[in-house]
Amino acid sequence: MPSSNMPRPTDRNAAKISSEVDRAYPMSPTVDILKKFVEGSLETRAFEKILYSATDIENLLSVEPAPRYASSSHTLYHYLIALNYGSPVDALNAQSVLCDYLAAQGIEVQASGDKAALVDLIAAAQPRWLDLDPTYVQALMEEAPATLSKGEVKKWLQSKILKLFRYAKKPPRWLQAPAWPMGETGPLVFLGQVGIPDYFHDEAAAYVFHDPVTKQCQTVLQMC
Repeated sequence: MPSSNMPRPTDRNAAKISSEVDRAYPMSPTVDILKKFVEGSLETRAFEKILYSATDIENLLSVEPAPRYASSSHTLYHYLIALNYGSPVDALNAQSVLCDYLAAQGIEVQASGDKAALVDLIAAAQPRWLDLDPTYVQALMEEAPATLSKGEVKKWLQSKILKLFRYAKKPPRWLQAPAWPMGETGPLVFLGQVGIPDYFHDEAAAYVFHDPVTKQCQTVLQMC
């Protein structure tokens, strides 16, 4: 009489399939590093150091093509090492492309939402007349009290940005993308803008800023 502990045919088939999948997609230490970064258990700066020093990762990703939108990079590895991991946007881009890579290899991965949430917060905290470097805004956030909730951090950051980016009467109405100049000690003060009709072929405006430290003025010219 067959033993009740004998695996049923369906069990043997499932075990065989599982074994084949394990052989096809082994969770090597190299792949595990990529997975931990995508899932958020490996910090961005730590991943950056490993990326530059681990030969196994270089070999693995150097045979993969770079994303189509990365025209200056030939391989996935070269795309990744060209990113600035101090930038929240670049860190998010690295997470996204590696998540796609792992999924294409048949490896289940759940991307952490922390990086995307940080990029969204940085964008939401800025008024429409600013388009600040995410790295700069992230540095400002480090000054926020550690006891603040996520909602309170957003309000704190909005207030901080408005205190730093001052204007005499009204904020600028840019013809193109915001281009607020920075001085050695911080943002310059916006004094006002002057329309320039009938001089350039296109509509133009001059934006005048003042540096409280050097007492000098700086003009930004835009046309559209």
